[in-house]
Amino acid sequence: MTRPLDTSDAFHRLADCYRQRLACARSAHAGGRPVVGRIGHQVPIEPILAAGCMPVLVSADLQIATPVADQYIDPELPPETRALCEVALQGEFEFLDLLILSRPYDKLYYFMKELHRLGRAPKFPPFVIHDLMHSQRDAVRAYNQGRFHALLDRLGRVGTRPIDETSLGEAIGLTNQVRALQRRLGDLRFQGRLDAVEALQIIGAGFFMHPADYLADMQASLRTLQDAQAGAPGLRTVLASSEPLQDLTLYEALAEAGIQVVAEDDAWGSRAAGQDIAMQGDPAASILDKLWRDTHSSGVWPPQAREAWLLAQAARPEVEAVVLYVPPSDRLLGWDTPRLLRTWREAGKPAIALFHDVHRPQGRQALIQEVQAFVASVPRPTHQEAGR
Repeated sequence: MTRPLDTSDAFHRLADCYRQRLACARSAHAGGRPVVGRIGHQVPIEPILAAGCMPVLVSADLQIATPVADQYIDPELPPETRALCEVALQGEFEFLDLLILSRPYDKLYYFMKELHRLGRAPKFPPFVIHDLMHSQRDAVRAYNQGRFHALLDRLGRVGTRPIDETSLGEAIGLTNQVRALQRRLGDLRFQGRLDAVEALQIIGAGFFMHPADYLADMQASLRTLQDAQAGAPGLRTVLASSEPLQDLTLYEALAEAGIQVVAEDDAWGSRAAGQDIAMQGDPAASILDKLWRDTHSSGVWPPQAREAWLLAQAARPEVEAVVLYVPPSDRLLGWDTPRLLRTWREAGKPAIALFHDVHRPQGRQALIQEVQAFVASVPRPTHQEAGR
């Protein structure tokens, strides 16, 4: 069946950028613009833009072989840590003028630092860590302010123009426009005007494109979706995962099993936008406040603050079920899974935890079979009732 976005040139450009993740950054580098890589969504793009640089989120295929990184990195650490280290050692990020790692990747930072010290990483770009604490206690405010201003100072030495109130204000205005469109895309997902695979490509492309280019293609894609027929099939579900949802494998398997993911507790999806950055007052302080208070991170403390968004979305009347993806690589979500499942089930919201590795053929098939049985067990309204 032909879907509205199938004939959209703007969507296909976004999908290409989602797949070829460093293409725009390499093009900017070839054109003489400094390029700054980000590992983790907790590194803000506004100061990078204000400095006249091209921001790009750095990711790695979690399924690649990591023979070199395995020599140095503990096997208990997540696959993402080993994969990122492996591709960095191979020189994939060598063209970057600066690579900034966020606090959730501190172990990767220290491994990279030691490899560099030992002279075993000649292809690493210059790299630093942005050590912002996501504890919601006011006691950490002064520390975060210091780290943020250190980041501004480091970017100022890479960029082509001063980072000041004017340049930061311009960057905030641009990224707020992007956030507004991403929130609108979220509304269209709940209406069933596009599926999760399409949505993830549209959202994810924004991590690899300059926001001005991304804005134009996203506006065109949303215009295409405005007249799309609502009501995509599948059990309307909110998803949470212990692995970054940075590829489409899990979504494709869930769709095959009868799940329509309408939102996900992940910065690669529904949590990408959050709220706007305040345009009033000191722009640097506004960026820091957004970064600290309204950015998805596994390090947010206390847990109630970390889980608030997920619980609120799962409670929406349009949401029929909740799925937790807890593959063998999990180091965090598994601890909270029994409590979360109990919370939803006591509230009358069907929920399931999936422990198979969807990236392996046997795990994928087992996951699909388990989800199909779950979908069949959930009572759903008839077509007549759904249309009332």
